[in-house]
Order: sequence, then structure tokens, then C-alpha cells
Amino acid sequence: MTKRDEEDFGEDGFVLPDEAVRVTVSAAAVAGVPADDAQVVRVGENGVVVLPGAEALARVVPGGEAGRDVGQEIAVPFWLASQDVPVVRPVRSEPILVGPYVVSFWEYLAGAGAADLVTLARCLHQLHRVQQPGGLLPRLSPFSRFNEQMMTGAALNAADRAFLCDFRDRLAARWKQAPFELGEAVLHGDAHMENLLVTSDGRHAFVDLEAVCVGPPEWDLTLSALYYECGWFTEDQYIQFAETYGYDVRLSPGWPVLREIAGAVADDDKGQAVGRAQMQRRPQPSKSRQKRLREAASAPSG
Repeated sequence: MTKRDEEDFGEDGFVLPDEAVRVTVSAAAVAGVPADDAQVVRVGENGVVVLPGAEALARVVPGGEAGRDVGQEIAVPFWLASQDVPVVRPVRSEPILVGPYVVSFWEYLAGAGAADLVTLARCLHQLHRVQQPGGLLPRLSPFSRFNEQMMTGAALNAADRAFLCDFRDRLAARWKQAPFELGEAVLHGDAHMENLLVTSDGRHAFVDLEAVCVGPPEWDLTLSALYYECGWFTEDQYIQFAETYGYDVRLSPGWPVLREIAGAVADDDKGQAVGRAQMQRRPQPSKSRQKRLREAASAPSG
């Protein structure tokens, strides 16, 4: 990597706004996509640039070695769409290398907003019923984000990292022993309302698909349950979510470890709210509602 390449990444390897636009314009020229109106949506570990005239989004990932991962991220939504799962779709089937960056182009859903909880539950139920593809998807790695945060945390010293490693290892041991009731399924991996968009004409589309994997469906239900415990949803909203899906993950025998892992990997602002929720838990559902939800979860699909 050249000196300029290193400067392009900015502090801590983040993508800078001007560089995100420059790289997108270069990649768009290769792809034949108009980019005169390129605008930065967000930057950080990755950059996202919107091209309104082309109705496309560009995702800019630092590090040429990430090409294989981006290629996988492109293959997965093509496969999901073939299974009638609502997803945002890539504009082209291969990423483009621009210097030390990998650029992929995606359809831009102008004016789309976050789905509500009931819609999220319905679309997750649809996703989880898809037959697992052989060899395409990795298995769920519940501590990958935790490990990344631990390794890149500039404020952590050696003692902090040793403490966090021990915490992770103890939690991992509990995860290996945790029982789950819903079997195995294709997962979104980071399922929450903001990762399911709804357009003005009623189309639904899962976004941020880099975490799609195979694992227990309870994983995809955990964030909504945890956010309910944080007070971000009303009881009625959460009940509708659980009843629409047919299962309340808080009834899972694996819920204590799911809850703790989700709290550990939450980002800073969510993490503070999760920490408060850990101290004051919402009451569990009534026995009659537990019975209804368990019957719904065990009913044959059709």
C-alpha cells in the first residue's frame, strides 16, 4: 500500500468522505454507471455513496483482500431473491477494485423507511422457512463483532483486553451448551427494523446482508426482544411482534445467553440502554400467552 493509500483511509483505517466519492466515481466509470451526482451517505469502517441519477448506492470497503467477502455478500442477495426473500439487490454481480478499495453497487430505494415490528416479524418468518443452501452461507459466529470491537478499541489496554477475553470465553462456553427450540435456519444475522426497509409502494427489502448465515432463528429475534426490554417498544408492539412470528424468544431456554451476547456487542449508545435493561427486566408473558406462542411455534408450516 502506498503512502497516499494510507492517508486515504484516515484515522483508524476509516474511509474519508472525499475519498469515498473519488473511489465511487472511478468504479462507476468501470461499471458504466453515471456518478456526476455522487453524494456521501455515511463513512466510517465502510463508505456508502448514493448515485441518485443511477438509482444506485455504492459501498466502499477498505482493503483489497476484502474482495472475496464482498463477492460473497453480492452472491447471497442474488440467491435470497431467487428464494422470494425480500432483499435489496446488487446492480452488478461482481465488485470492482479501485486501488486499496472494493466497491459494490446496489439498488437505491429512494424514500424508503424502516419497517414496523409486525412487518419485521412476518419477513423474518418468511426468511427462516427458506431451505438452507449447501456451502453458500457460513455458520453463525456470535462473537465476531465482539472480537472486532475488542481488537480495534483504541482506549483498551492489555488488562482490559485480558478481562474481555476471559468474559468472552466464559460466555462462549455457555453458548455452546445453550439449548434452542427452533432448530436451524437461514438468518439475517443483524435483524432489526432499520435493516428492513419499506418503500412508498409497499415493497419490503432486507438490507445490510453481510451477516447472513445459518444458525438458530432465536438469534434473529433477540434484538427486538432486547430493545423492548430497553423501553423502545410498547408491550402491545412487542406482543404483536412475537405473535406474528409465532414465538417469544424470551421463553427460549437459551434466552439468558442470547440476551447477554446481544448486550455485549451493542454499540455505545445502545449498549448503555442495554446495560440499564439488564438491571431491570420486563416481566415475562402470562402463562396463557406462553401457551399460545408455544402452540404457534410448534404448528406445522403450510
